[in-house]
Amino acid sequence: MAQIDGLYRWQVARQDVPGPIDLSSQAGRFTPALARQLRAAFRLDPVADGRFVDFDVFSGTQVGTFGARVLGCKPLQGGDLEALVAVQAGLRNRPAEAPQQLRYRMRPGPGGTWRIADIHYPGNPGFRLSSFLADLLKPPRP
Repeated sequence: MAQIDGLYRWQVARQDVPGPIDLSSQAGRFTPALARQLRAAFRLDPVADGRFVDFDVFSGTQVGTFGARVLGCKPLQGGDLEALVAVQAGLRNRPAEAPQQLRYRMRPGPGGTWRIADIHYPGNPGFRLSSFLADLLKPPRP
């Protein structure tokens, strides 16, 4: 899964760059809807907006990402694929935690490519990136 491998190469290099996350070079890896959600969410300011993305969406953790490996793929109904990805994350200069196992929903894109449509995070309860972003981007109630 070249899309996922490329995303994590970018993520590992990008995460030490201060400032807002610029997703423009990676937008083609995502479905247009998820790319729009991510761009809007990364533009949120905790002071001005009162909300922001408070975790690393590419590891599902509060710490840095060291790398990722696609463990396998399976077809889903409607022509989509599900890719199980082991993401190694942790704190610098400390032993890494056990890999996070994220499930990526991939949709067919142009020219035989695949695009990331969603990420499902494990846990109790687990959650989906697209649902989290939709809730985050709703205007706050007065």
